[in-house]
Amino acid sequence: MDHSLLSFNPLAVFNHFHTIDIRPSRSLVCSMRCMVLIALAALLSGASALAQTAAPKPVKTPTQLPPAKAEPENPQAYAPPVALEKEGPSAADVGPVQKHFVRASTLDDLAETQVNDNASLVSHEKIAIDKRISVPLIHDVQNDGGYSGGDNHALEYELKYLNWGAVTRGQMLARRGHYFTITWDNDGPKSDFTAKFEYREVKSKEIVRTLTQNMPHVSGSTRSYFAVVDQAYLAYGPVVSWRFTVLKGDTVVAEAKSFIW
Repeated sequence: MDHSLLSFNPLAVFNHFHTIDIRPSRSLVCSMRCMVLIALAALLSGASALAQTAAPKPVKTPTQLPPAKAEPENPQAYAPPVALEKEGPSAADVGPVQKHFVRASTLDDLAETQVNDNASLVSHEKIAIDKRISVPLIHDVQNDGGYSGGDNHALEYELKYLNWGAVTRGQMLARRGHYFTITWDNDGPKSDFTAKFEYREVKSKEIVRTLTQNMPHVSGSTRSYFAVVDQAYLAYGPVVSWRFTVLKGDTVVAEAKSFIW
């Protein structure tokens, strides 16, 4: 018996091993990887170069300011500053109505007038009442805030008329006060007179203050206007008693007064 047949392996027929040389493919993959890395490096270097060219150059800050230069002398180059007007009415802006009134609007020195016996302040005057001169009407209006007299449009309009032209708060306060419009008649010959208004206020107690108005060439019916307004009114209050007299020279020829005078 042939022992070579007994040692025959049938699988050997099917086991054929082939050796494949992969070195060329490895070199190809390596070359492709190198190309990708080279392209990426070129792209990054181009981006960095573009960024360097686009970035602004740093500005150097001066370490020392230039010396100041004086302006040339030119007195007409700048106009002088304009003084601001004070808030509130001026002497020329007292309202169209108040221009007719003889006004008491400032404070006085109460220490000089406040005495125990106010009768000592009353000067002795000549009185010669002339029946041809009469005082038929005395109309007073207290302008202090809004109107609350109901549906009397005439009185409401009178207050609006007194406040006409007042815009600022100072102008409104300047028009607050007690207004007296006194109608009196001279049925005698035309003559020169002086209208005199004496009054006491709420807070000034027995102090008597006086306003006068020259009335030249009076014949027939005329009017005299007196008002206690602005600081005098705010400090001392409204008029509580009054006396109106018409003087010819230094002689009282007509008189009208309040009940508690």
